[in-house]
Amino acid sequence: MTPNLIPSDAPTNAPEAASSRIVSLLLRGARRRQMQRAVREGRLTRMTASDVLAPESLPRLAVQSLWLLVGSAAVYALIIGLAREWHHSGQLLGDGPAILRLGLLALVNIVGYILMIPLHEAAHALVILALGGRPRFGLKWPLAAYCTAPNQLFLRRGYLTVALAPLVGLTALALVVALLAPNIAAWLLLAVAGNVSGAVGDLEVARVIARLPYDTLIADTETGYIAYRIEREHISGRDSA
Repeated sequence: MTPNLIPSDAPTNAPEAASSRIVSLLLRGARRRQMQRAVREGRLTRMTASDVLAPESLPRLAVQSLWLLVGSAAVYALIIGLAREWHHSGQLLGDGPAILRLGLLALVNIVGYILMIPLHEAAHALVILALGGRPRFGLKWPLAAYCTAPNQLFLRRGYLTVALAPLVGLTALALVVALLAPNIAAWLLLAVAGNVSGAVGDLEVARVIARLPYDTLIADTETGYIAYRIEREHISGRDSA
């Protein structure tokens, strides 16, 4: 998906960010004060912006999300199957009638899929909190929930961590469950696939943000982001996260 960028002839001054504070776990001392002062004084240049959930992007986003859902479900089901063979697991869900066992499995998976939506956003929020930020939750009907951080600017590496936390963290946890307790993982199949497919926007944001300069400041906009830079004469050194 191609992000919806602001046009090249758009104004580059960024007074809307002047009241924002920089969120970073490791940025300290003189450089933090330099960067925050530059933000406060409006010495920012808007580099680019993207509305990932713009209406014209939604059909393509939906197709990509569907492919991620199907593909991740297939891969996770294969891992569960191999792990069950390795552990010599017995019949899944006991010895009751097959129709009842399958119905219960489907019901629990649907509930897990629904519960994964707030869990996905909670993973974003935990990283924001760890970086020293203040997350805020909301809903974008009829699409999904979201987690944002108004009036806060993230360093590029920190914003990438926020964006990819649910995909990397929850998927890693799901793989551990599949390998150690494959019968339990079977109840989580749709939830795991839903987490991966729900990260389609996060992946697009990460793909673009990763190519920006290391000292880029990122503001989250609920459905996308705005990227800024501080003029070189106002900062020194490199960022951490």
